[in-house]
Amino acid sequence: MAKHMTNKSQKHTWYSSILKVLVSFFSCILLLLFFSNTTTTDNKVSFSPVVPTIYLHGYGGVYNSTEHMIHAAEKAGVAKKVLIAKVGADGKISYAGKWDFTQKNPIIQVLFEDNTAEIPTEAKWLNAIVAHLKNAYAISEFNIVSHSMGGPVTLYWALHERTPSSPTLKKFVPIAGPFDGVIYIDDSPNVNTLNTAGEPKIQNKAYRQYHHYRMRFPSETRILNIYGNLEDGTNSDSLVTNVSARSLAYLLEKHVASYQELMIKGPNAQHSQLHNNPEVNHAVIKFLWNH
Repeated sequence: MAKHMTNKSQKHTWYSSILKVLVSFFSCILLLLFFSNTTTTDNKVSFSPVVPTIYLHGYGGVYNSTEHMIHAAEKAGVAKKVLIAKVGADGKISYAGKWDFTQKNPIIQVLFEDNTAEIPTEAKWLNAIVAHLKNAYAISEFNIVSHSMGGPVTLYWALHERTPSSPTLKKFVPIAGPFDGVIYIDDSPNVNTLNTAGEPKIQNKAYRQYHHYRMRFPSETRILNIYGNLEDGTNSDSLVTNVSARSLAYLLEKHVASYQELMIKGPNAQHSQLHNNPEVNHAVIKFLWNH
């Protein structure tokens, strides 16, 4: 009898041990799954991509051409200028400032020493800056806010300089962009028109080339096209006609992720006043940073 009781006791102990091991095993599995999910969620929050915004001035532009817009973004508390990229006349680029990776919406201000260089040349310089930002700061996406000729420079970069390995142009805000001519050079007020499809009746050589290569533009991009109307009968901002600015839609509207237009009216819609216009600042900040 004693032997039988001993065997029964040993068997009970063996079952208890197995049960404890199984409970411990499944408890560990549950804990691992819980912390795995927690870590994944935390990573999504902590390592969300930083999206810098590049500000480009136009033909003959200087520091103040984009500084007012940048200051407006900083004053709103949505972004901060971290770098100034100075491009020498020889194409050499120097950077001033500090980007310490803690800034959520960093701004990079671009200044061309040769501020009257041709569009393809400035597009190459822009490409070098974008490549540097990718290599030095591991960016995968970025935005561009441009004034005047900075718009065609960005367009040319996207069509001819951008490569599959380039960071994604997430949002593009051209302001007073002359995409199909400039008054006093190859356009005149109230001469050109857009047909019902948005196609300009008169197309200069550059515009025809843009149209030919338009499908190269990144389809992921969201665009806010801002232009000015002085309401003085010229349907222009004094330098760029509304038709020239709005001709961008025929090139890209059906190809990109989204396309919007905003007309700024009145005396403050003059070409060089648009980058100092509170209405423009508000629209840019809301579009880029949902503020």
